[in-house]
Amino acid sequence: MLRNTLIRTAIAGVAVLGLAACGGGGDPLSSGDGGTSPAPSEVKSITVGSADFSESQLLAEIYGQALAAKGVDVKYQQNIGNRETYMAAIKDGSVHLLPEYTGAALDYFKKGATETEDDAAYNALKAALPAGLEVLDKSPAADEDTIVVNKETAAKYNLKSLSDLKAHSKEMVAGGSSEFKVREAGLKGLKEKYGVEFKEYKTLDAGGPLSTKALQTNQIQLSNFFTTQSVIADNGWVQLEDPENILPPNNIVPLIRTDHNGANISDVLNKVSAKLTTEALTELVKRIDVGKEAAKAVATDWLSKNPLS
Repeated sequence: MLRNTLIRTAIAGVAVLGLAACGGGGDPLSSGDGGTSPAPSEVKSITVGSADFSESQLLAEIYGQALAAKGVDVKYQQNIGNRETYMAAIKDGSVHLLPEYTGAALDYFKKGATETEDDAAYNALKAALPAGLEVLDKSPAADEDTIVVNKETAAKYNLKSLSDLKAHSKEMVAGGSSEFKVREAGLKGLKEKYGVEFKEYKTLDAGGPLSTKALQTNQIQLSNFFTTQSVIADNGWVQLEDPENILPPNNIVPLIRTDHNGANISDVLNKVSAKLTTEALTELVKRIDVGKEAAKAVATDWLSKNPLS
């Protein structure tokens, strides 16, 4: 899923720097001669990647189409996979630009991060990034992780907060993505901060059709969804409050390789971020997930209604 048409001609090289030196662990950025290349004044082509869910694919299309309208040659690597997979792609230069989320990305690069405010998480993320990666302006639009229970379970146990789970969790089956099972914003944090353990965990998907059906049919009683997903309200599911703040703030932010962050790129993407809102994003995602419209078409429509100049 990974191709790169510009790296060999656009950069002299990016420093080989292990993410562990920046608090995050993981593989170092791919490099040429070991030097860190400055941002070019203008970028003529770029490869945009996305994660394996519809909102990320939508944002990648919005970024790419906005850049293409300004004369940038844009290629896509959509549906790369989970965070670990697409981070490997941007580190090795196979993709140059990704839509990301401030708190989730911060947790990737700085394990155990405790920032709970939007600006604090954004600033901490900027400080935690390895040489060769940058984030541009964060958007006011946010898509937070949320832990939900179906309405039958909420009523049965009178659940309003994650702290209410402890007395009943061993009678419950949780489900969702493989990441939710092991991350701080998931079962790990629930156990450490709330003392919650479940009878069983079913590995399904990240707020997708498998988790939706399982929660609807009570095969699971709790899962991780995202606040821009209309399926939560449509099914009357209850979003549990998080007084211990295991769920980070997640403003949308472009993550980009420094060697592909020209002034022409950042100018366009910062304008996109400024115009995105949580409400608009929720509606756009619903058009894809419920209305079955293509992400490309939905992105084109949004851009036509939100000119950047």
